[in-house]
Amino acid sequence: METRLIPTPRSLDDVEIKSRDLIGQGWGKLERFTFRHRRFDGDWSQTVTRDLYTIGEVAMVLPYDPALDAVILIEQFRTCGLYWGEATWLFEAVAGIVDPGETPPEVAAREAMEEANCTIAAPVHIATVWSSPGGYGERTFMYAARADLAHAGGVHGLAHEHEDIRAVAVPLAEAYEAAMDGRIRDAKTILMIQWLTANKTKLG
Repeated sequence: METRLIPTPRSLDDVEIKSRDLIGQGWGKLERFTFRHRRFDGDWSQTVTRDLYTIGEVAMVLPYDPALDAVILIEQFRTCGLYWGEATWLFEAVAGIVDPGETPPEVAAREAMEEANCTIAAPVHIATVWSSPGGYGERTFMYAARADLAHAGGVHGLAHEHEDIRAVAVPLAEAYEAAMDGRIRDAKTILMIQWLTANKTKLG
C-alpha cells in the first residue's frame, strides 16, 4: 500500500498532440484535441479525441469577518441547470475572470468590491483547482481573506456583463451547514467553506 501521494513525474514530452481544432467560440471556446499520452506502464496510449471547453482562469475569494465570525456569499442565476431542466440560482463565493495583465489576488479584491461591496485584506491562498478536468479547461485560484462585513451585502453586478448578484453576509457556521445540507451546490464554494472552518485562525 502506498503511504504517500507522490505525483508521477510528467511533462508535455509525455503527451503527443496530433491535432487541436477550434469547433466553437462564444463567451468561451470549445476545442477538439486529438492526442496520445504516456501510460503508466511506459507505453503510449491509443489515439484519443476529447472536447475541451475553456473560458479562462478564475479567482474566487471567501471574505471572512473574524469579529462577526461571518462570511459573505453571492447568489445569482447560472446556466448549468438548463441542460437538466432546472432553474439554478446558486450560492457561491465571490469570483471573477482573470484578465490579461491581472493577478488572481487583484481579481479577488476587485470582484469582492463589485459583487459584495466589501474590501478585503491580503488574500490567503487555499488551493488552485481544476473544476471538471475531464472536459473543462477552467483553472481556479481560491482564496480566503479578512474583511469588514458590517455593511456588506445587497444587490450588485455590472450591467454590461448582465450581472444580477445578491450578496448575503451569514455566520460561518450557517454557511457550513448550508454546504452540508445541499443549499450550497457549487463544489468549489463547499471546499472553501470547509477549509475556512478548519483554518479561520490563519486569518486572525
